[in-house]
Amino acid sequence: MSGPWLGVAPRPLVDTQSVSRLVRLGAAIRRRLEVRMPSIVHVGDRALGVAAVVSPMLVLLTPPLVLAPMLAVAGTSVRRARRVEKLRRRALTAGLPDVLDLLAVAVGAGLPLVAALRAVASFSPPAYHVLLADALRRLDEGAPVTDVLTGLGDRIPASGRRSISVLGSAVRDGTPVGASLGRAAAEARRARRRAVETEVRRLPVLLLVPLITCVLPAFVLLTLVPLLLGSLEGLQLPGS
Repeated sequence: MSGPWLGVAPRPLVDTQSVSRLVRLGAAIRRRLEVRMPSIVHVGDRALGVAAVVSPMLVLLTPPLVLAPMLAVAGTSVRRARRVEKLRRRALTAGLPDVLDLLAVAVGAGLPLVAALRAVASFSPPAYHVLLADALRRLDEGAPVTDVLTGLGDRIPASGRRSISVLGSAVRDGTPVGASLGRAAAEARRARRRAVETEVRRLPVLLLVPLITCVLPAFVLLTLVPLLLGSLEGLQLPGS
């Protein structure tokens, strides 16, 4: 308990100096906000304007950005599939004469055509393993030999179908299979030679790309550019 009668002055409940400092600080903050408010509003307006311009652009650009990698992957897959198919067809064209020669040897040894197919299947080129296995499976299921040969011809390149058709005609007409196999093998070798000649004719065209993109720029840099620089260094400007 305090009071005048105890000789102690009463302390104020609120520090007036602290209150005045808080008031001055609030006034200073208010003045700064009043000064900077137009610039803050201007920055906000600019941000809204940029967002209004960029948002439609993002909407328009997002599908291409998402689709571009997908299209690149799809294009790579398509090119790889085409290359694999091209190599497969090339292997079938190259291996058909060997298959027919093996069949001719087996038939010449006295085996029937179906037994010759069974004997040749394990010694045929790798490209024909699956085809001959499917043909033997169809024969085991009771399919006619002519139908099996027709199906086999449909699964090889067009250049070799004539050879298979010659063999099928021999089976259908009852003519000696050995002589027909010899003619079919000769036809297959001619088809293989034509395919190789076609690839050789395409080779100069394929070599144009590295020639234009690699050899010619290197030739220009190593020969023409030094000559041009040397001639420029030898020139004397008027008045020099």
